[in-house]
Amino acid sequence: MSFVSDICLVLEGTYPYITGGVSSWVHGIIKSLPEYNFSLLVILPDVQYATEKKYEIPDNVSEISEVFIHDYLLPKVDRSNIDKEEGYAVLEKFIDGFFKNDFSHFPDLVECIGSETPKLSDQEIFYARESWDLMMKYYLADENSIPFNEMVWNYRFSLIPILKILRCKIPRARLYHAVSTGYAGIAASTALVKHPWSSMILTEHGIYTNERRIEIAQMNWLFDEYAENERPDHDQSFLKKWWNRMFNSYSSVTYQMADQIITLYEGNRQLQINDGADPEKCIIIPNGIELKNRTITPKEGLSGKDKIVVALVGRVVQIKDVKTFIQAAKTIISKDFRVECWVIGPTDEEPEYFGDCVVMQTLLDISDKLIFKGRVNMKEFYPQIDILVLTSISEAMPLVILEAHAYGIPAVATDVGACREMLLGQNEQDKELGPSGVITEIANPDETAEAVLKLIKKDSFYSSCSEAGINRLTRYYDIDNVFAEYRNVYRRNL
Repeated sequence: MSFVSDICLVLEGTYPYITGGVSSWVHGIIKSLPEYNFSLLVILPDVQYATEKKYEIPDNVSEISEVFIHDYLLPKVDRSNIDKEEGYAVLEKFIDGFFKNDFSHFPDLVECIGSETPKLSDQEIFYARESWDLMMKYYLADENSIPFNEMVWNYRFSLIPILKILRCKIPRARLYHAVSTGYAGIAASTALVKHPWSSMILTEHGIYTNERRIEIAQMNWLFDEYAENERPDHDQSFLKKWWNRMFNSYSSVTYQMADQIITLYEGNRQLQINDGADPEKCIIIPNGIELKNRTITPKEGLSGKDKIVVALVGRVVQIKDVKTFIQAAKTIISKDFRVECWVIGPTDEEPEYFGDCVVMQTLLDISDKLIFKGRVNMKEFYPQIDILVLTSISEAMPLVILEAHAYGIPAVATDVGACREMLLGQNEQDKELGPSGVITEIANPDETAEAVLKLIKKDSFYSSCSEAGINRLTRYYDIDNVFAEYRNVYRRNL
């Protein structure tokens, strides 16, 4: 069997068309391992997302394939091999599986519907009487008050992306590397069924099912008889349960099919195991940053400074909880006139939320001291920052903490993702280095302000945090060591 590449990276909504932490990591992996030939399978909502590549593609990328999962034009399928009875039996078993947490029928689904001669066409899946009966079965199986037409459209919109993936052109590779579960995980699993001589690994920066669970709870376009006072895992409508089960099933399939499962820190690893991943497959490889030929000098305390800059670095979006930072800024500024608070990051992703933040800034009368900087060149701004703050309600392993430590900047961060490990240490040896900042509760502006003021007032604590951050960074988060670990993973699985 001839291969297009050594490794096919399976990507959802990231590289090379969208910038961000995961995209930068992908670009770094490819550039740092020139001995391997890569192909890319990129999953995007529609063709508009693939108009401009945001990265210069390295020479060791031989092929880029795209699949657009929200392209709702159904292609014509060769009907000569149609076997509706067998096809519907396989489809029903697969859908039953995500109600029962049994995904053993996924390979059958790929062979039956994703082959070049499928047993069912899209027309059979969406418009035939048998499909109607299948929808009615699941509608009646759960006591709910949703209109049946909502069930019909939900069924169709949830299956179309999967059909797009099952039938897409997948580059032939010796190893498939999915960079999330979800649709990317399903695509890599599909590739493994179609090319069983290959291997598959998975990297999860953030836990996909957790992120989708939060999004689904906030979906106001889904009919929901329990919308008022809804919690992410309780009192959800049939449709929201359906989408949660669906994404959970994608993760379960990916965990079962992958030969190795990688994540960034121990907390994520435990979540993967709790969701059904085999502990024997699960390993940790953290994020890192470039430290080659770099000398970092610890910062002294702040008591002698005329101006102190406290900065939140991140997108102005709900998940970053910028409003908590703004409220904390009011307290910090009132306690120390030297402080100026900056919000550094794009403001155009959630315009309504940014508007709310501006209103809060005005109402608190801190417009002259709290400044939205927008997109900037961080290499120019990090030297001006004294304290980094993250008030996020969800993170994986935020690179901004590592970047701040590379300038000797201590950090204050909420207790989410890997933040605790990054600031307080991941093991006993790491903890002996001391804290490189302060961990706070989510959505607690008073605690955030108190942590920042502690760093401002106590010079010895500030300087020890600065030194600990540098030592922790150089010992555990050098990107060269990270990519060397991935080289070893590839060697083991190729």
